[in-house]
Order: sequence, then structure tokens, then C-alpha cells
Amino acid sequence: MVWLGGPRGRGGRTKPIVLHDPPPGYRRPRPRIPLRDQQRKARHDWVLMRVATVVVVLAAAAITVIFLLMIAGYR
Repeated sequence: MVWLGGPRGRGGRTKPIVLHDPPPGYRRPRPRIPLRDQQRKARHDWVLMRVATVVVVLAAAAITVIFLLMIAGYR
């Protein structure tokens, strides 16, 4: 049986929508992730993006310096 949710009334009990056979391609909903784990993942992603940004900026600066040295050496 598949419970599809359905409308919820104000305090009154409403009959949920239930199918005996799931429709094609139906996947069960994922369980909710606790707030602490969501915050930990967000913090981890933020740190990774900050590190990646610093690395990319330093690499771009190094490439720029190399090109400038090559141009200066050519003249």
C-alpha cells in the first residue's frame, strides 16, 4: 500500500489517499534528516567552497604572474 498524503483538515480527521499498488516509477520518500546533520553538512560544504575559492584565486594569480614574466622575458 502507498500513502500519497492528501489534504489535511483543521483538527478533523480526513481519510488519507491510499493506493494498493504503487504507480510506475514511484519511489518512497526519503526520511527527514535531523537539523543538526543538515547544519553539519552545510558547514562542511561552506568550508569546502571557501577552500576551493582560495585555491582557484591563488592558481589564477600564479598563472597571471607566469604570463607576465614570460612577456617581460620576451622583450
